Amino acid sequence: MPDSLPQAAHYPFRDMHQAHCRRADLGAAQLLTAFSTAAPGWAATLMAWRNRLAARFGLKTGPMQQSGTLSLQPGGHIGMFRIMHLGPQLAVLGEDDRHLDFRILLSVSPEAGGSRLQVETWVRPHHWGGWLYLALVLPVHWLLSKLMLRRMAQRLGESGSSRQLR
Repeated sequence: MPDSLPQAAHYPFRDMHQAHCRRADLGAAQLLTAFSTAAPGWAATLMAWRNRLAARFGLKTGPMQQSGTLSLQPGGHIGMFRIMHLGPQLAVLGEDDRHLDFRILLSVSPEAGGSRLQVETWVRPHHWGGWLYLALVLPVHWLLSKLMLRRMAQRLGESGSSRQLR
């Protein structure tokens, strides 16, 4: 990983989910596009509640859904997630806040019969409040990250071909 990318050792919480997609011609920009539309409708409602509560504590807030045209370049945003890196097979989204820093790593790699999609979440809490926040959101995070990855794989597998997720 280039020096400008996050180093795993700096993030004490990390999780990862993988999915197979039968489409072989994928890149990180396509993953970002799929990510931008993969959240279910109920996630926007949860994010609105999260934003109301977080604002009371002086934490960053922002919309879950992206409106308008995506700007797929470092510094652009997908909802409240800033694009920090965009390479051929890896995109890094994230944000730094008072309570914690987080990164979402979206990667794609070729494998037999298509591509392996991988979503990793890395979190670096700054103090006990960051650890408490992480503990509170983890159940929803796990559910949402798995669901979004599955939806990404299905959409990417369907675009440009009639093949489905295995």
